[in-house]
Amino acid sequence: MNQYVTASDRSRRLRRGHRRGFNLIELLIALAITAALLSATMMALRASFMAYQSTTEVASTHTISRLVMHRMLALLRTGQDFGPLPLSPLDSIVDSNYIEFFTDNGQLVTLDWVDVDDTLYVVLTDENGVETPYPLLEGVTSCNFTLEYELGYKLHRATIDMTIVPDDNMSVDLDGDNQLVIRLVASAMPRMIAYE
Repeated sequence: MNQYVTASDRSRRLRRGHRRGFNLIELLIALAITAALLSATMMALRASFMAYQSTTEVASTHTISRLVMHRMLALLRTGQDFGPLPLSPLDSIVDSNYIEFFTDNGQLVTLDWVDVDDTLYVVLTDENGVETPYPLLEGVTSCNFTLEYELGYKLHRATIDMTIVPDDNMSVDLDGDNQLVIRLVASAMPRMIAYE
């Protein structure tokens, strides 16, 4: 066997041994590609989470709004002596941001929309005239009560028109300025009128 190793053999062996791992530039390129893929994946996950949160909030607000509307209609059906009254007996339609009536047990109830804080309140007045407001629904950007009277001051039908904005506790930058609103419109007749 030949004891002498030539320089070309030695450089060939060094090159083979030197190429066994990755060099620094290859590692940096692999890290950059991995970081780009992970950031794209995280952005997609964040977008899907924000869309889920927004959809859940709209669905929850819609359900609560429908329940509030159903309860208000039930109160109107069982109420009596409604107000506000028309200024003239010749007028038959009154548009207002509140409606008041008496329940079967004689308690004065007022459904009042306050546009300052975008809240719909139910105000209960006791026999001493003390008013106690309870927030019924928040995020109500408009609420109009249309009262149709017949035969002077006898209420024929009450129509409620509400616009609600879901609670946007998260800002969804992907949606831009496209804010969803929920509009509910419903009518009710007092039972005394309906069964006459």
